[in-house]
Amino acid sequence: MALLPGDDGPYLFESAVPPESGGAALLEFLASRFTYRDREGWAERIAEDDVLLDGVAERDPGRILRGGERLGCLARDFREPEVPTGWTVAACGEGWLAVSKPAGMPVHSTPRIYRQTLVWQVRRLWGEGWAPAHRLDRDTSGLVLFARGDRLPRWTGRAFARHGVEKEYLALVHGELSAAVRVEAPIGLADDPRIQLRRTVRPDGQEASTWIDPIGPDPSGRGTWIRARPLQGRTHQIRVHCLQAGHPIVGDLLYDGKGGEGYLRRAEGDPSQPSERLHLHAWTLRFPDPPPGTLPRRLECPPPPGWPRPTADG
Repeated sequence: MALLPGDDGPYLFESAVPPESGGAALLEFLASRFTYRDREGWAERIAEDDVLLDGVAERDPGRILRGGERLGCLARDFREPEVPTGWTVAACGEGWLAVSKPAGMPVHSTPRIYRQTLVWQVRRLWGEGWAPAHRLDRDTSGLVLFARGDRLPRWTGRAFARHGVEKEYLALVHGELSAAVRVEAPIGLADDPRIQLRRTVRPDGQEASTWIDPIGPDPSGRGTWIRARPLQGRTHQIRVHCLQAGHPIVGDLLYDGKGGEGYLRRAEGDPSQPSERLHLHAWTLRFPDPPPGTLPRRLECPPPPGWPRPTADG
């Protein structure tokens, strides 16, 4: 795994004991709530000092719980899957940090990835208190802005929430696109029980508008390179709108017009599914009116090797 030095120790997973579970015995609570291990397995974990209450190992399986206690479980054999972690610092200043994230690296923790996330590693190397000011999909590469302190995180939070930050992405889409298009189509959940995160265009969705500008044809004949400017920041907005425009993004198995079938097969380990990355990169952030002495008006994250690099003004 691509872990930082010192991150190879046992994992400690913590949660609060629900108030309604107060009065339950420790072993009975563990076996009924965390069913991935049977009663005997939890008894072994307790005997080996792998179960903690408020930070202290508890060896009594009959210990009566109080609601609100901090329950911790050491997972000595847990291993994260391999994740790209070649992130770099694109720029930094007082209270802010612009990071170039590789495709495939989560920003926040997932059910199986913790120490190979961008937030974890930024805080390990740059100190506590750093928080991302906006979202970026795991499969998208590019610019992620972090902030810390009192003033700047509040300002960036409001700016992104009110769509006061201009975002521009680079992408490679299927097909030929010769003129700019503006896609205005509300986005909501696709209500797909197989892929709960999938979005779609639907009349009752959230307002969403995206400008798609062609840069030029791909020299290898794979499609058209574009600049995409979402006016909002809906989940998967550019990916959904490129599909809506008839030009899905190259490497996007979730929004390729086939209902996510390729995404599911790849998740199941089907070797016939392509491993090509999602060709979407967060290129620039523009702040029309940043607080004096803080952020620059424009931040840029260089695109991956072989990708076009448009001029700043178009």
